[in-house]
Amino acid sequence: MARDLNPSASQSATYEAYGNAEDYSKLITNIEPDQTKFLSSFREAPDAKATEFSWTTEGLRPPQDNAHFEKEDYVSQKVGSMEGLSNCVQNFQNTGYVTDTQRKVNKIYNEQDEFVRQVKNAMIGQARDMEYMLVNGKAKQLGSESVKPRSGGIPYFMSMQNIDCTLTVADGIVSTGAVKHNLTTGDFVYFIADTMPTGLKQGLLYYVRVDATTPETKFTLYDALADAVEGKTSAQVKPTTTGTALKIVKNNIIDLGGADDLSTDNMNDVMQMCYNRGGNPTKAIMSGAKKRRFSSIVGAIGQTKRKSGEHKMDIVVDVFQSDFGTITAEAHRMYPDNRIDFMDSQYWELKYLTRPHEVKDLAKKGSYTEFVLEAQLGLQGTQPKASGSLINIKR
Repeated sequence: MARDLNPSASQSATYEAYGNAEDYSKLITNIEPDQTKFLSSFREAPDAKATEFSWTTEGLRPPQDNAHFEKEDYVSQKVGSMEGLSNCVQNFQNTGYVTDTQRKVNKIYNEQDEFVRQVKNAMIGQARDMEYMLVNGKAKQLGSESVKPRSGGIPYFMSMQNIDCTLTVADGIVSTGAVKHNLTTGDFVYFIADTMPTGLKQGLLYYVRVDATTPETKFTLYDALADAVEGKTSAQVKPTTTGTALKIVKNNIIDLGGADDLSTDNMNDVMQMCYNRGGNPTKAIMSGAKKRRFSSIVGAIGQTKRKSGEHKMDIVVDVFQSDFGTITAEAHRMYPDNRIDFMDSQYWELKYLTRPHEVKDLAKKGSYTEFVLEAQLGLQGTQPKASGSLINIKR
């Protein structure tokens, strides 16, 4: 900073004098600690071989009533199906320059080469940019000459996946129209609607028996797995009204519509959905504000007296134990207040095409030196249905 070179008032006291040396620590303190929670914890998949990469997921056949005669001919059936998922790598660049003069001038804060210091800062910045993609990437985007490629992050995989359907009151048949539902007898479904049909409950699990005539787009509903598998017609769920805007929920997402705040009920609902699909989330990632809300509703902010007359001490509990698993709440600095992700971390992987590196041997173009850090990274959610989310939470 510029020094005051004007005449001093006097040299009698330090606050009037000129020429007193300032005392600066050589240490520069970064007040933002590490923010790369996902980048640091997700395991790395084998490197990508192309800018778009894909993988497959598979669901096992639901259990069936399996009894056969002592003497019978074999009758083979179709085996289970697989589903393909894909994402793209995103190109990351962090750049900067330092003039030759700036590199030579002594610094009050550090004796290190300013260029080297700024490269290190850019490396930290690139890691945070990657974390931003993982937290906020809502869609994948294929690149072109005029379009920047983008990787979908967690919201890309953990967004509502629904199928529009209709219900016939007379026979209780649910139809998905021209869209194949990809269900088999013994699978289960959840429903949402603007107006739920009378006799159905939003967020409640129903077992499916596919229609004998049109199995790819029609099915009936049952409360119990055995009733659906055995086709017990007396136990069929038959709503008495059709409702409006009825949809099948394909993944473990609950949309609170901005009307409800986080509660133990909706956390239990998400955990149960994940449990029923075979997932085991162990972490709930949320904003700092929702972490406080989590602590309060789980009974985490309890006050205990140390000694009579002393201040009370807050005790914060971060763990929520439900009938469907145990999760630990973690605050993430980049998370919005309206979303919480319940993560089964074993199914999330980082997919690098090019690992972070500094571009070497950049040509010097003038009285400054440039640096460029590059990386190409995408996110692979190998089985998103093992995780769940609460979205559009009331702030």
